[in-house]
Amino acid sequence: MVKRTQKKNIKNRMDEMAQIDAFLIPAHQAEMYKVLRQAVAEEAIEYWRAKYPQVSRIKDNPDEGEAIQIKNAEDQEVFRFYLNPSNISKAQKARDKDQLDKFLIKFENIDKNSPPMV
Repeated sequence: MVKRTQKKNIKNRMDEMAQIDAFLIPAHQAEMYKVLRQAVAEEAIEYWRAKYPQVSRIKDNPDEGEAIQIKNAEDQEVFRFYLNPSNISKAQKARDKDQLDKFLIKFENIDKNSPPMV
């Protein structure tokens, strides 16, 4: 009886989740997450396009989900910003404070002494 109840509880919890990209999100938050992820992605792309020659959204790693890939002029990847729930949540908090640029710059793995990439 206990095993049957446990399986039912797990199934009910899974039914309450929505698959978005590589992540399970509570179903009641799924639509808002999609909207926030799109807004963050658009602003991040705009921010990085002003600084780097190649910025694009990619889905090449099913375990990590969608990312924004930044490349230099030599077509080498400089870094990625994954559009995962943790990054989206932190980015949204930064957006609420008009500090998204301060959050995004943390992902730039560039030697401070290097010349600009553009």
